[in-house]
Amino acid sequence: MSYDTMSAWNKTTFADKPAFEFNDSIQRRGGIWAGNIDWNSPPGRSLSNDDYIPPPSHTPSSKTSRTSISVEMPVAPLFRDATSNWSPPASPTSLSPPDSPRVDSACTISSPTTLPSPTKPFALSLKERQKLAAQLHAASCAGDIQHMDLLLSLGASVNSRTLVPHLYESFKPAKTGILSPLAGAAGNMQLAAVQYLHSRGAKINPGVNESSSSPLHEAVKADDLAIARFLLERGADVDSANAYNTTPLMYAVKYSSPATVSLLLDFRPDLSRRSFFGGSAIHWAVWPNRPTVLDLLLQAGADVNHRQGDGSTGLHLAVTAERVESLKCLLRWGADVGARNDGYETVVQVAEKAGNEEVLALVRAAAATGTRR
Repeated sequence: MSYDTMSAWNKTTFADKPAFEFNDSIQRRGGIWAGNIDWNSPPGRSLSNDDYIPPPSHTPSSKTSRTSISVEMPVAPLFRDATSNWSPPASPTSLSPPDSPRVDSACTISSPTTLPSPTKPFALSLKERQKLAAQLHAASCAGDIQHMDLLLSLGASVNSRTLVPHLYESFKPAKTGILSPLAGAAGNMQLAAVQYLHSRGAKINPGVNESSSSPLHEAVKADDLAIARFLLERGADVDSANAYNTTPLMYAVKYSSPATVSLLLDFRPDLSRRSFFGGSAIHWAVWPNRPTVLDLLLQAGADVNHRQGDGSTGLHLAVTAERVESLKCLLRWGADVGARNDGYETVVQVAEKAGNEEVLALVRAAAATGTRR
């Protein structure tokens, strides 16, 4: 997709800092983040035990020795300085959340105090929540489950939302949208991250005010068959509409392989649904000139003469856009050459105005012979 996830990751979160920003209570316990993540490594690379230097052995009563430990601080400001409106608990020992459900975590913090439970989040300010949400989204897109786990423990919401520029690139200029972490992971083909977020309670069918494009939309747009199947088998709505009333099937016929289109058709989507401009899946398949996908839609029962908002059929669009292969496909399926749009123009009249000789010859021949499939 057009949103540069790696650039966003470098800009908003851990990769641009010489050290990772643990919160103040972790720093007080003496834990030191000593590693850097090489983003040229394969997606999903997470923290390792070599990246974390645990605090020296001490007893609960050795508070003085803990505060005297020399810790190399990151160049970026401390979590305390960056979030001055947040007051942590007076005593770290007052925190007694359950252990993290991820027993395979490579970053185990050996300390008398565990990280706060996601079920009992800190009283974070709006700015702090937004920062955690942006970092969780970036980690989700990168497939970094280890950081996702940590951010959720620090209070990030698994269903947080993040503003994503250029999400809807079909518009000129491209429009901004919001995505949930699950939608971000799905759109960046991070199956393991999708599975992890689902296990932590991420919504598969968020509302448009929570994610303006659903996880299924994003998986289909990325043409990730495995993630699309995972979501559909767990209840993803095949007819869900994004912020512009576009369904996953419409995305599929424009962006995805025939295999992904077939998968969605297996879940019986509404083939007559209209998007924001009034076009159905048929119209979405004509513009990118995808006759194979058109065949799949028509075999599934799509109306070959379905009209969009201005009364144009698929034939009108194929003629206007000079999509010869799509035009031939529609004619084979018996599209009505005599259909008129809201301007009372037939397909032949539109072809005459367009001026493409090959297109005009095809529709004139079809009109003269009444050729049907």
